[in-house]
Amino acid sequence: MIDCRVWIDTSFGPFPAKVDPADRWNNSLRPRFTLDTVREIAARTQEMAEECGYESVDIVHVIDGGTLRGEPRAVVLFVTWQLYDANPEEVTHVITPDEEGLYAIGGGCWAWAFVPWKCVCGFRMDWHVTRCPACRAPCDKEPP
Repeated sequence: MIDCRVWIDTSFGPFPAKVDPADRWNNSLRPRFTLDTVREIAARTQEMAEECGYESVDIVHVIDGGTLRGEPRAVVLFVTWQLYDANPEEVTHVITPDEEGLYAIGGGCWAWAFVPWKCVCGFRMDWHVTRCPACRAPCDKEPP
């Protein structure tokens, strides 16, 4: 797993994530997110549903349940309203954290991709590449 930033085109994201670059679905990444990032994703999906209509957007919800031994407890729901008329029992999925406490959101149905960065020399590469292979500048040299 590598630390990176992912998005869906330029319309959704970027979000920090962990990714196994070899773990793909239809050539899209299957990222894992911290609970804080899942909260950001949830807020954005709910905004999009308000803007575009619930029938056209998958929605993520985070339901908090306090803490247990200092660890936050939360239930993460993935809701696919597009399936409601055909099969309402299949609309909601609980996303459980993996052994690292990360959540796989949209990894089997959303077209996640690495966020690219453009070096000052003009070379473009994926965000997890920390140095430009052309001029060796670090990615924090990205122009605004």
